[in-house]
Amino acid sequence: MTSDFSKQPIVLRCAEMFSIHPRDLVGDFRFKFLMPAKFALCTALRTQGMSYPKIGKLMGRDHSSIIYAVDQGTWRMGKDEAYKAKVLELVTIPLEYDDGV
Repeated sequence: MTSDFSKQPIVLRCAEMFSIHPRDLVGDFRFKFLMPAKFALCTALRTQGMSYPKIGKLMGRDHSSIIYAVDQGTWRMGKDEAYKAKVLELVTIPLEYDDGV
């Protein structure tokens, strides 16, 4: 990945969709209002084929937290069509990364 994951196009678009700052999306903050966006980003990254540990490293979380986030994102997609549309849009955004992450 680029040196600052918060500047990735997928992160910028997710932050825009949920009206939050990109650094809040990938930062340590765990406020309730941030969680749907974090879940959506993790779900999109996992859908693109990224591993749980790699997502965890980028998000500053343990892989087990990412498993939970993806489970929550998937559950929300099943309950909310607007949320599902956001995640599916995020999945279409290509990642700019190298395997050194």
